Amino acid sequence: MLRFLPLIVLAMLVAAQGPPRELFCVAAGEIGLAGESPNIMFTVFERGSWRPAEAYIEPENVTFVLVPAVARSNTDPAAAVTRGALPPPVLRNDTVVCFEAAPGRPAAEPPAPGLLIAVERRGAVYHVYVSRAGDVDNPANYTLAQPGKPEGKRPDGVELVDRRPAAGGRGKTQPEAGIQYVSTLSYWAAFKLYRLTAQSLQPGACVSTVFDVPDGTSQAAVVLTGGTTPGTYSYLILNSWNPSQRWSGTVSVLPGRPQTAVAWLPAGRAQYTVQICNQNSQPAAIYASALVSATNSQYLRNDVIRTPSLGIYFTDMYYCQTFRICPVTHVVDPARGYFVVPGFYIDAASDIYIQVYVKVPKMSAIYSQAYIYMGGVYIGSVPGYDSGNFRIYSGVVTVPSSLLMYLLPTYGSGGALSIGPFTFYLNTPYDLEVKMGVRRPQELAPAGDSKIYTTVVRRFRESFLFLDKRSFIVDLDYMQSGTVPGYFVISTKPITEIGTSPWAKGAYVSFYVRFFDSYMNPIEVNGGAATSVNTTSWWGSVLSNIPFVSVVLQIYDLVKSTIDALKKTGASFPIIGYVTFAMDALVNAAQARIDVVKVDDKTLKITLYTGSYDRDPLEARIYFSLRNAPAYVAVTRIDYLPIEPYASWITVFSVDYPVLPYTSVGATGGGGGAVYFPYRTLTCGVQESGNYPWDRCDRAYYR
Repeated sequence: MLRFLPLIVLAMLVAAQGPPRELFCVAAGEIGLAGESPNIMFTVFERGSWRPAEAYIEPENVTFVLVPAVARSNTDPAAAVTRGALPPPVLRNDTVVCFEAAPGRPAAEPPAPGLLIAVERRGAVYHVYVSRAGDVDNPANYTLAQPGKPEGKRPDGVELVDRRPAAGGRGKTQPEAGIQYVSTLSYWAAFKLYRLTAQSLQPGACVSTVFDVPDGTSQAAVVLTGGTTPGTYSYLILNSWNPSQRWSGTVSVLPGRPQTAVAWLPAGRAQYTVQICNQNSQPAAIYASALVSATNSQYLRNDVIRTPSLGIYFTDMYYCQTFRICPVTHVVDPARGYFVVPGFYIDAASDIYIQVYVKVPKMSAIYSQAYIYMGGVYIGSVPGYDSGNFRIYSGVVTVPSSLLMYLLPTYGSGGALSIGPFTFYLNTPYDLEVKMGVRRPQELAPAGDSKIYTTVVRRFRESFLFLDKRSFIVDLDYMQSGTVPGYFVISTKPITEIGTSPWAKGAYVSFYVRFFDSYMNPIEVNGGAATSVNTTSWWGSVLSNIPFVSVVLQIYDLVKSTIDALKKTGASFPIIGYVTFAMDALVNAAQARIDVVKVDDKTLKITLYTGSYDRDPLEARIYFSLRNAPAYVAVTRIDYLPIEPYASWITVFSVDYPVLPYTSVGATGGGGGAVYFPYRTLTCGVQESGNYPWDRCDRAYYR
């Protein structure tokens, strides 16, 4: 297998793109884009084909309010507020759009419905083609416009050739409640190219790796993600099974970009050898991922990430508590304020549904709808209606599938949702609740693959966000190997930037789990038990060798490293980090505990008490005994006690049977060897070599 490609070969194959082209800048109204969503994509025709074109949209200055810092915590509002920018949810007539254009006019049909723009400058004609993101089936030819306002030329004239269809008709509706054991799923997935990641790559040096994509792949790409040092990189990609297929060139990573596509690869099962070389004059950091779009058979996996109902109250602590002067005044600038809710990171999805409920005083309402962003990417809006002295914004946003390629390699641009805009006032109540349902593959391999399903695979995940006096995420993962009985792992992810209120106490959360046969009849539960709760640092340097534990915690480690890297891009939206592992400690979390009880014949109740551990992730395993083997397992209820001992238990949701998309549920079947694909990939967040351990994620085997 070819691992390292000689530099001399690469130098002969590289076709340099040259310096970036100059940009043209015009108002959106001049080029027919006023009223459009900011999710527009640009391409130019050059040298016989369509290729991506750099494009930027003038952002709006906004104020972000970090929800965990103001939810029932008596935090000084100033500590929760940060300035930033977002692309406007709707392009105005005067919104500046800057784009790269190519000389002449295109000599081929455009790759998607859209709008051809011809600009004239000093007698020369240039062109660019723009499409709505939802109308683009092949993103390899396009670039999504980014927020930013670089310098550009003002054209002498503009000509429009309007070819756009009417907007709409391509979105997905919320899925029905019915559940299929195995179904054909079309999805996007991303995973880290472990050996391509280099914290310090010297000038002229290269890194290399190999990765596979499964049957049913329609598109694949290598991308450089946030944290990669801005500059120029050369690349060479070979199809290991067909060396005559090769892609080479240079790619420029621009400041502030969450990700940059290196090259798009063709359809079909394949193995690729990739080499990236630093063409800059200084050492560079590289963060690389693979991005795959595929359609194949998959066992059901539906994950849910949810907050409880959060009561938010901005208090001017000093004047209100000391002098009883509690004026209703602006917390921040009067307009364009956004709530920011962290924790919604994703690495694979077929469909993503986000249900939002926001209740604000009428004086805080700015528009008739609330706009939703994930990181800096606009994903949709929910309508508002008046109720007494309040306005309530409520609805479901379906994330356009065309945006998944821009969200997955960065785990959703850091996993923070921004909701607004509102005008925020002191001593005024607000309510917020968010939940996300993610229909996704269990693995890249087709359902029934013999190699994958004889190793430990994550079958579903329920994530509960504590955004109260304490700020952390609790994950309940169901792990299983083949058809043998599975087990749960419960773990926490403390959030670093928000911190914990000095009034915080230990918190409780209870997950109610049910098991079902293939006809959705409940299966009798005999009982359950759990290990002791340990901090993740307790596992210390042997983390990679502990069965079961490392499978769950590894994805957290990769998410954290990605988010830390994104912060280096200088993004204009909040990127909220998580606590790292302390590898040298040996600490048993004696105050924390897990209780496992059989509530009735059909239900197992798993309760985590966190103790006082705010800066160290926790972990425990839960085992159970059933009368029969299940076909499905699901979380059907969550209760939590936000601040012990001053609050009452709160039921967040409760159902008797799984109801998609806001119930976490996974199919438990395995085996059968449908199509051989030897790599477990999504379970660990990276692709492993073919001889990896069946029961753990181990860096020694990462490709």
